[in-house]
Amino acid sequence: MSEGRRSLHSDKRNSTDFTNPIAMTIPPQKIESISQLNTLIGQKTLHPLLSIIDLAEATRLDQLSISGDFYALFFKQVQCGDFRFGRRCHDFQSCTLAFKAPGQTIDINRHDAPEQTSILGITFHPKVFNETPLICKKSEYSFFSYQENESLHLSEREKQIILGCMSNFQKELQRDIDRFSLRLLAVHLELLLDYCLRFYERQFITRCNINNDILAYFNQLLEQYLQAEHGVKTELRSIEYVHERIPQSIAYLNDLVRVETGKTLREHVRLKKIDMAKHLVTSSNKTISEIALALGFPNTQTFLCLFKKLVGCSPNEYRQQGNNKPN
Repeated sequence: MSEGRRSLHSDKRNSTDFTNPIAMTIPPQKIESISQLNTLIGQKTLHPLLSIIDLAEATRLDQLSISGDFYALFFKQVQCGDFRFGRRCHDFQSCTLAFKAPGQTIDINRHDAPEQTSILGITFHPKVFNETPLICKKSEYSFFSYQENESLHLSEREKQIILGCMSNFQKELQRDIDRFSLRLLAVHLELLLDYCLRFYERQFITRCNINNDILAYFNQLLEQYLQAEHGVKTELRSIEYVHERIPQSIAYLNDLVRVETGKTLREHVRLKKIDMAKHLVTSSNKTISEIALALGFPNTQTFLCLFKKLVGCSPNEYRQQGNNKPN
C-alpha cells in the first residue's frame, strides 16, 4: 500500500486534528434556541430563527463549546494541509469555513474570525429550510454532514464573497421584522449556501490527486469485502464496511465519488459488483446463482436484470462470449 493510502487508513485516530484542543476539554453546553445562544454570548436577538455571530456585539464570547437544534457556518483559524495523505497542500489557506448540523458540537473562539472583519459565522434554525427558495434544496447542502477536517478552505476572493453574503444578513437583520423578513433571509441563505457548493466543487477539483488516492483505497477495501466470505454484502453494508476503515464521512465520500465518477456511493458499489461478476462469470465454474449469492444480491433475478441492464447481455451470454475468445 502506498504512503498516501497508509496515511488514509491510520487517519481515523487523528480525525479531530482541526478541532481546537482547548475547546475539546470543555463539555458542550446544550442550547435550545437562537435567542438563548445570543444571550449566552452577549448579543441582541434580531430574529428568532437566524443570527450573525458578530464579535463587535458578542461581548461575552471568548471560547465556547455548544450543541443545539440549529445549523451553523463558522470560520476556523486552521492551516489547511494534506500531510495526512502524504502529499503537499493543494488548497487555499486564506480562511477555513466549517459547517455543523443540528445536534453536533460546535467549538467557537473569537480568535477564529477572519482578518478585517468581526463576523465569526451564522446560526439558523431548521425552520428556515422550510421557506420557498430552500425547501427543495436542503439535500444538496450535504456539507453540513461533513467532518470538521473536511472543512472548506477559501481563497481570499472566496472569503470576501462569503463575508459579503453575511453582510447582507446583517443589513436585513437590522430592519424591523415583518412578513417578508424570513423570506428574504432565506433568499440570502440560499445564495450563501450555493456559493459554498461552488467553492466545494472547486476544492474537489484542486484535490484531484488526493481524491484519486481516496477512491483507489475505497475500491481496494470494497473488493476485499466482496471477495471475502461474509453473510451480508448489500450495497449499504458494503459502504458501512469501507466507512469503518476510512477517515472520511459518508457525506464527503458520496460527494467525492459523485465528482470523480458521476455516480453516488450506492451506484458505484453496484457497478463494482457487476465488474466483479463479469470476472467470475468468465473465470470460474460457479453457477449464475452462486455468483449472485456471493456478491450479495438478494436473489438471482435481481442480479440477472442488473447485469443485462449494465452489460447489455445476460451472464450466460457473457460467459459464452468469453469462452469463444481465443486464448
